[in-house]
Amino acid sequence: MKDKNKISKFLKGEIISLTPSYKEHIHLYLKWMNDPNVRRFSRNTIPLSMDEIKKWFEPSESRYKEFIVFEIHHNKDEKPLGTAGLNRINWFARHANMFANIGEIDYWGRNIATEVAELLLDYGFKELNLNKIYANIAVPNTGSWKVAEKVGFIFDNITKDEFYVDGQYVDAKKYYLLKEEWLKKDE
Repeated sequence: MKDKNKISKFLKGEIISLTPSYKEHIHLYLKWMNDPNVRRFSRNTIPLSMDEIKKWFEPSESRYKEFIVFEIHHNKDEKPLGTAGLNRINWFARHANMFANIGEIDYWGRNIATEVAELLLDYGFKELNLNKIYANIAVPNTGSWKVAEKVGFIFDNITKDEFYVDGQYVDAKKYYLLKEEWLKKDE
C-alpha cells in the first residue's frame, strides 16, 4: 500500500496499530499462512491457495458474529506484519478467544505480540463489553504463553494432547482474563 493515508488505524499503540484487513495484502496472507515457521503453532496444517484466501475478503453473514480480524501494522514503517483478533465470540455469555499471528519473522521478539494483546484486551473489554477473553496456547509456544502471562492472563489448566505439532501431540496451556481484572490496571 503506497499511500500511507489509506491505512485506517482502528486501534493504535506505540509500536503497532490494528487495522482492517486489506485485499491488497492477500499475497502477504498467502505467504504467512503457508510459511512453516509462522504457521507452526497456528493450527494451519492445510495449504491455502490464493483463491481460498480471497474468500476471506468476501461479504459474509457470520463475519463479526463469530470473529473479528485485524491486520497488524508497524507504526514506524507502515509494514503489515500479520493478523490478530477475537474469534469463537459468544455474544450471550460475553466471551471470546484471542489470537495473533505475526507473519513477518524479522519482527519477532520486539514486544509486538504484547502490544497486540493489550490492544485486543482493551478493545474486547471496553468497546465490545466482553466479560472474559481466553487463550489456548501450545505448551512449546513459550513466546505466546509468556505474553499471556505478561499482560495479566490467569493460568487455568493444561489440556493433554490438544495440538499436533512437529509430528507429535502436545499439551495446551489454557488462560483466561476477566473484564474486572483487566480494568483494575487502569485504577
